[in-house]
Amino acid sequence: MSGELDQGRPGRAYTLLLLAFALAYLALLGVRPLFNPDEGRYVDIPTEMLASHDFVLPHLNGVAYLEKPPLQYWLSAATLSVFGHNEWAGRLVAALAALLGVVTVRRLALRLYGPERARFAAIMTASMLLYVLMGQLTTLDMLLSTWLTIAIAGFCLAQADREHAPTATRQWMLVCWAAMGAATLTKGLIGLVLPGGVLVLYTLLQRDWTAWRHLHLGKGLLLCAAIVVPWFVMVERAYPGAFDFLIIREHFQRYLTKMHDRYEPWWFFIEIIAAGSLPWLPQIVSAYLYGWRARVARGHFDADRVLWVAAVFIVAFYSASDSKLAPYVLPVLPALALLGSRIDAAGERLLPWNSRLMILLGIAALIAAAAAGHSETRVMQAWRIAQLRPWFVGVGLLYVAGGLSSFWAARRARFDAARLLIAATGFSAVMVLATGAFTSIATLYSIKPLLSRVGTIDPEGTIYTVRDYDWTLPFYAGHPVIPVVYTGEMEMGLNAAPSHGVRSLDAFVQLWREPTDTNLKPMYALVRLEDFDHFSAAGLPMHELARDFDHVFVSRW
Repeated sequence: MSGELDQGRPGRAYTLLLLAFALAYLALLGVRPLFNPDEGRYVDIPTEMLASHDFVLPHLNGVAYLEKPPLQYWLSAATLSVFGHNEWAGRLVAALAALLGVVTVRRLALRLYGPERARFAAIMTASMLLYVLMGQLTTLDMLLSTWLTIAIAGFCLAQADREHAPTATRQWMLVCWAAMGAATLTKGLIGLVLPGGVLVLYTLLQRDWTAWRHLHLGKGLLLCAAIVVPWFVMVERAYPGAFDFLIIREHFQRYLTKMHDRYEPWWFFIEIIAAGSLPWLPQIVSAYLYGWRARVARGHFDADRVLWVAAVFIVAFYSASDSKLAPYVLPVLPALALLGSRIDAAGERLLPWNSRLMILLGIAALIAAAAAGHSETRVMQAWRIAQLRPWFVGVGLLYVAGGLSSFWAARRARFDAARLLIAATGFSAVMVLATGAFTSIATLYSIKPLLSRVGTIDPEGTIYTVRDYDWTLPFYAGHPVIPVVYTGEMEMGLNAAPSHGVRSLDAFVQLWREPTDTNLKPMYALVRLEDFDHFSAAGLPMHELARDFDHVFVSRW
């Protein structure tokens, strides 16, 4: 490969590697079961949409669920309808969004920097740890990230040609506005706040006031409103108070308070970006340190400054919040890949540092795998370590081998080969963890392994989940379940439809002990180990079907 690259035909190798990434990405989506909590939640909602044919008011486990707008639910409902009720179809939207994000990065880099750097930016994005991982998980974050990447790319492409291509400028700005609308319909006002904040800060820094005259504000706002407003109107009619819940509680209160117990220190996202950008951390550090420097005179458009402002503002915005989750900063990775994809002498000097970092990480993984668990007395933790150990050994060996080979290539000035080896190693390591390692401990994060030991469950049976809730249970059970002494994120829906839950243990015990005439169908329950022991000691009739470290699945008869 190196010889071919050095003879001036790198494009084919980059393309083949990206295609291999895409094939692996899609082929392995269904390897492991859905995980708690997000995957169960965000696959169950579109499943219920298909069952109820109600595409306006989302439902989770049979009750109204308004924490997020519905665009991803609609898209997932389409994939589930076409490809069936399975994990692969449930994850397909996130995977396709990740691939679309890579295509967007390549398209923008091609216009700004040329084909060589476009190829590098694409493989950087496609092989970053957090980016690869989130494309394999069903959450809303990857789709939001892609819409924001498209919005930033559309803005940059529009402004780059604003002086001599007014038609292209208008078209790309409409793409930008459409992407902001889609982002808003995916995760709320953040789809407008983040691009708006980037625009304001960029123009203050660059003094590029001309950009405001080329926003096509009228057409853009109409297009954005046409995407966003109809659903908000329809859902408010279907569920009065929905708008207040979505905007006030799920935006302002979530951002300004610790209501969801997601508080982290202000530097939290610095750690996440450092780990999430592997194996490209040296390029990301360089992007932050030098990306702010002006490439053109103030008053003129500078795409690099747009990207740098985006990478800084998004992190600062979320860092200021009292509610922090690691995937929130996912949208900064494509921007940082664009800034960090330097192919000049300075960029080439960074490649050996990538290799050294990979070797050190590989050695650390091997040491951790060898040392972990020897003094562990907790059964579940000891089991978890034993299950993960061989996968971490594999990742450690992979990182050491990839680091050594890429270092060898970089030292011999085979820089394209070094980049490809680094990208392939980083991508492969994450996929090993996302498929093999996660699957090995799936019983801790998904109900599927437990249900597979239960055997056949009567589809007409009632399933209770006592003092706990497994978000994957409705998907694998094939219908909603009844939470007992649990509300969580279903609090709003259960308050509006209390019959879908049981509010006290005494009420559950009564239902279980003396089924009514209307409840003679089979009854099942997922109970904690300590509750199972308590109920059994109290003489409650419970037939154990299967258990894991935390729960027992029982039947009434």
